[in-house]
Amino acid sequence: MRTITAMDLRRKMGEWLDRASAGERIVIERDHRPMAMLVPYEDGQRLGESPEARVRRVDEALARLAALGERIRREHPEIANQPDSATLIREEREARTDALVRRMRGDR
Repeated sequence: MRTITAMDLRRKMGEWLDRASAGERIVIERDHRPMAMLVPYEDGQRLGESPEARVRRVDEALARLAALGERIRREHPEIANQPDSATLIREEREARTDALVRRMRGDR
């Protein structure tokens, strides 16, 4: 999150609007105190969202993710029995750690 002064906002309003519309959140401060925040429109829309609407939106997003996962499993059955990315990363870290320990001990 970027912090700018109110004067900088006045000088470069178009640039900051472009950045906010691209997803960046910008804190606007005066006398080194945060005064306001410039956020993407979609984020601002969610500020007035009811708790029920928020839960519904999250549920819909999770349902879309589940449907995507199901579609990927259907279209690519060859990856069904493969380890997930977290397992692969863990195994790679363990292999690197083991290699480092061996080098420190003088083993090759």
